[in-house]
Amino acid sequence: MRRGFLLFFVLVLALLPVLPVPEFWITQANYIGLYALVVIGLVLLTGVAGLTSFGQAAFVGMGAYTA
Repeated sequence: MRRGFLLFFVLVLALLPVLPVPEFWITQANYIGLYALVVIGLVLLTGVAGLTSFGQAAFVGMGAYTA
């Protein structure tokens, strides 16, 4: 079951670049992916590791400022 889901996921990811979708959808998908990475980083820092650090937020802010 898990292997089938992984195969389906890889297949969908392989087909995404060739789908004729509007540029707005691509931009939205990029924003969702970036925010998901930030949230995963915060969850790992505060939930799993039990640390409260503002360094991660500072790096995200610096990256957003320079982009």
